[in-house]
Amino acid sequence: MSTKDTVTKYFMRDKATFADVFNFLIYDGKSIINPEALRELDSAVVVVPYGKDGKPIPKQMARDLLKLMTIMEDGEAIYVALGIENQSQIHYAMPVRIMFYDAAYYVSQVEKTSAKHRTDSDKPETNAEFLSGFYRTDKLIPVVTVVYYFGSDSWTAPRSLYDMFPVVNEALGNSFQTIP
Repeated sequence: MSTKDTVTKYFMRDKATFADVFNFLIYDGKSIINPEALRELDSAVVVVPYGKDGKPIPKQMARDLLKLMTIMEDGEAIYVALGIENQSQIHYAMPVRIMFYDAAYYVSQVEKTSAKHRTDSDKPETNAEFLSGFYRTDKLIPVVTVVYYFGSDSWTAPRSLYDMFPVVNEALGNSFQTIP
């Protein structure tokens, strides 16, 4: 990890700074995210894809920072994982990289939920619940990731998957959006 990346990660670890980044980029500067509602999470995830020969190839991935935000709404706690990826160089495949981090976090949640069902000896109600290990009533914690680019050149890389597609037309609809 370069010195720039290390210093930026240290700077962004501060709860107030972390909250400010999201409040500025997501909420137009309104103080929606309370720094005291943030809790540091382990940003490393282990994925085990399979190679051509069917053998597992374990890989550990770690985004720069991941924090859990707790929001109280109608007397219930709602959780959201917020991630920051610091970037000092332009990365032309950044949307795919972020998608991979986010997907790995979701897979990890599914695996932990499935393991908890087995540990607790929960009985699935359907074959679908048995096969997936994830029950109809189970929920995921959503993850929102922001890329904080601090390089000296203007960012010329895609900001979303939508920007990476060669043809965008009516068939894809307006389901892809990017934050300026």
